[in-house]
Amino acid sequence: MKKLYTLLFSFLWLLGFSQSYSSLMNINWKIDKIEKNNTNYFPPLNNGYGIFNEGFDTFNNSNYFTLSSGLYNSVAGRITWRDNYFNIPAISFTLGIYEGENEQAVKFFDFLIYEFYTGNQNQQNTENYYFVYSESNGGKSLVISRSNGDKIFYSNKILSTSDVSKSKISIHPNPSSEYIFIENLKLNSNIELYDNTGKLVKTISNNTSKQEINIKKLLPGIYYLRIDGKSVQKIIKK
Repeated sequence: MKKLYTLLFSFLWLLGFSQSYSSLMNINWKIDKIEKNNTNYFPPLNNGYGIFNEGFDTFNNSNYFTLSSGLYNSVAGRITWRDNYFNIPAISFTLGIYEGENEQAVKFFDFLIYEFYTGNQNQQNTENYYFVYSESNGGKSLVISRSNGDKIFYSNKILSTSDVSKSKISIHPNPSSEYIFIENLKLNSNIELYDNTGKLVKTISNNTSKQEINIKKLLPGIYYLRIDGKSVQKIIKK
């Protein structure tokens, strides 16, 4: 099953909210990464559909929100808003079954978000969820953190025409057992190769428009290439 996990982090204006919350409203946020126990976890990749992402929605008729993965898990609770953080005292959740591409990686990443927002599942959730919002020429960023140091990084990046045009980048041979070659790169691109669990296995920075990547030591299987943070292509190691 090929589906895009669409992250909708759409806060709607509610009566009585302070101006600080309005910056978060009506924005389609996407998860860049989850930081748990000082380890970074990136959304699993799905060939042809870019990056899987999770959901966080609020409704405009109350302080009630629904946190949804978009495929199988849903978490719901009533938000209490503060100046720079919020609480979710009571949580309910449902568990479904996802059997699509990257099944284990998707379920694991989805569970990280479920775990992040449910806090202590055996007691009332007293966790404070702090948020930091910022804007730049490249778009908007949002970081939500827990008291234990775990964080979820969201963004709403503005892509230029050159950023979204992937047709100029050439990758060959594919499949391959030893090397892959990438052409028509921008200088000093951030080239990343992930396995099908979402684990980063190689990082390369190029100083020419062409780049060779040695994949001899990688185990046979499916890998995903990202260039400057964008999903480009599935790579098959023979």
